[in-house]
Amino acid sequence: MDEHEGAVGTAATPTATDEDHHPTQIEFADGPIIAEFVHCDTVRVTGSASELILSLFWWDENGQIGTISEPVGSVDGERDISATDEFGEFAYGPIVTGLECFTGDGPVVPGAGAVDITNPTVDACIAAVRSEYDEPEELEAPAIDRSSSAVGTSE
Repeated sequence: MDEHEGAVGTAATPTATDEDHHPTQIEFADGPIIAEFVHCDTVRVTGSASELILSLFWWDENGQIGTISEPVGSVDGERDISATDEFGEFAYGPIVTGLECFTGDGPVVPGAGAVDITNPTVDACIAAVRSEYDEPEELEAPAIDRSSSAVGTSE
C-alpha cells in the first residue's frame, strides 16, 4: 500500500479509499504517459505531454454542481496537478474526473488529445464528499458518463 491508499480525507481534500488503485499507463512512440489519481483533487502525471486538460466537478454552497475542463500546462518528467492549486478553493470537492493528454502540436481543445484517462475512483470520491456534507439539502447528483472505457486514445 502506498502513502495515498487508504487515507481518510477531509471536506477540503477528500480521498478515495480504493484498495485496487493502480496507475494507468499509456504507451506512445516517445515513451509512456502514466496517470495516477492520488487524491480526489490531484492526479500525478509521469512522462512527456505538450499540454494537459484537467476535468473536474465540485458543489457550490447550495449543493449545485459546477464543472471545469481547462488546460493546465505541460509535463516533462513528473508533475502533481491539484485542482485546488490550479483553480482555487471550492465549497465541496473538487473531484478530478479525468485528464486529457496532448503529445504534439495542434489545437488544445477537449476531445482532440492523444489520450483521455478517466479517474477510476470517482464514485469513492463522491461518497467521501457526501459523508462530509452537513447541510439539510442534498448535493446535486453529478452527471458522469460511465459508458466509455477508462482510457480512450485518438491514435
